[in-house]
Amino acid sequence: MSRSDAWNRLRFSLLHPGIRYHQWQLRRGGVECGPYVWIAAKPDVALCGDSRCSIGDGTFIPTAIQIRGNDRGRIEVGRNCSIDTLARLFAANDALLEIGDNVGIGPYNIINAFDDCSIGMNTMLSPYVNINCADHGMECGKEPMRCQYGTYGPVVIGEDCWICSHVVILKGVTIGDGAVVAAGSVVNQDIPPYAIAAGVPAKVVGDRSELR
Repeated sequence: MSRSDAWNRLRFSLLHPGIRYHQWQLRRGGVECGPYVWIAAKPDVALCGDSRCSIGDGTFIPTAIQIRGNDRGRIEVGRNCSIDTLARLFAANDALLEIGDNVGIGPYNIINAFDDCSIGMNTMLSPYVNINCADHGMECGKEPMRCQYGTYGPVVIGEDCWICSHVVILKGVTIGDGAVVAAGSVVNQDIPPYAIAAGVPAKVVGDRSELR
């Protein structure tokens, strides 16, 4: 840690002495935290089975969030991230939900990692983004859909992406580095690096490289 980083953290802790008040509740729920995980509201943590969660140093959580784990699911949040109002992070099966450094998780985001899900560093998720690494079975004439087995697939979101409000990202999708996905889109196929995608289903409508 540089001297300037150490000074900034000391100054922040002096100006906001109660901001880490609820960190002990993360730890009590089984979450591993760096010493400078700033959480200003009571978290909702339920880690079952052999699931686990870690949150990197400098991550800021201004309001209540949900952390859920089942089976052997793992959640790894990088350094200097932000996780906003009532975001939900969930990992199950043997899946790894990996959030890189400096990622912004927006309000009311839902990330369901039944298979591996990775979000690259410096990526922004706007409010109400929904990422699902699973689909339910929906065969007719058998048992109810809620009782049918699902299918799983990984989701990869690259570095420096902007996922706009109310985007839905489905299983098996890769979004390349630097891509932008417009508000309200449903992503069910890969998006190339630096592309601008929009629509239901999302299609490439532009290229960020042309904006230089």
